[in-house]
Amino acid sequence: MQIAELFAVSRRLLTFLPDLHTIEEDRVFVRDHMLRDYQVTVAERDGRIVGFMAELEGWIEHLYVDAGQLRSGVGRTLIEAAQSRNETLQLWCFADNLRGRAFYERMGFEAVKFTDGAANEAKAPDIMYLWERDSVSG
Repeated sequence: MQIAELFAVSRRLLTFLPDLHTIEEDRVFVRDHMLRDYQVTVAERDGRIVGFMAELEGWIEHLYVDAGQLRSGVGRTLIEAAQSRNETLQLWCFADNLRGRAFYERMGFEAVKFTDGAANEAKAPDIMYLWERDSVSG
């Protein structure tokens, strides 16, 4: 299950997060929850999944890109697909994920809420981002 492997490996690259789940728990989460309950979009290159995004209505819940594919357009393509389907999108990004924050801001998301992380599983400060379709260009 390539999505679960990418999910597990990518989360472990976020070294500021505690290691909360085993790789097997990540596989179960992807199989029994993400693929069942979310709209999952994948990006492939050479027959291999190099990125994925999991959405609930109006929310990007997960976006992960293979480390070797960062800055290759994979994330942009996934976000643009979600933007094409939605008038507004929201997502959470960990405050220490500086690369992710810069990416979302380049994609037109604005930080609208900052937390101390008390409400998330990792207990890490996070930021809610909002994107709204521009009524002039949209």
